Amino acid sequence: MPGSDALAFFGGVCAAVSHELKNVLAVINEQAGLLGDLSCMAARGMPLDPDRLAAVAACLQKQVCRGDAILTDVNRFAHTADPDPRPLPLGEAACLAVSLCQRRAAMRQVALTATPGCAALAPGSAFALVRLVALCLERAMDAPDAAKTVAVAAADAPAGPTLTVSGMAADAALADDDPLRELAAAQGARLDVVPGGLTLTW
Repeated sequence: MPGSDALAFFGGVCAAVSHELKNVLAVINEQAGLLGDLSCMAARGMPLDPDRLAAVAACLQKQVCRGDAILTDVNRFAHTADPDPRPLPLGEAACLAVSLCQRRAAMRQVALTATPGCAALAPGSAFALVRLVALCLERAMDAPDAAKTVAVAAADAPAGPTLTVSGMAADAALADDDPLRELAAAQGARLDVVPGGLTLTW
């Protein structure tokens, strides 16, 4: 049984995703209403504007793609809690964490980016890894630098798999007893505060 903190994190992700999906549905509903209005106008003999119809179709396609991307990410996240999940490369975990944190980043007016491609593996569960990366992103978003752009990058360094979160204010710090340090240690990682960011090393 996951701990209460892990369940709270899972619930927070689900809440954010549901809000985003409701936004997608709201736009689709609005465009469907517009199509209904255009149909009524056409029934009264008013000519249809092809450009307007094309704009509605493009908007609907965009929202369908957006909804599909959101559901794909939450599905990948849900499978990290499987009894025997597949190993999750650091680069993939970083990209997934960034996707899951997008709503909270938008609320803080912070841009999130991730560098994909690193296939290095970290020990421990995939769920705990994504949660750890996401919480590091949260800390960075709580104290961003002036550019308000937080980036995460993974690397297979000589010292071991490494993940760096950058974009924090220069004076940002973590207390020695910060729970994030304990979470990193439980995942087999060392968490260091570096100028403008955080580094996890396995």
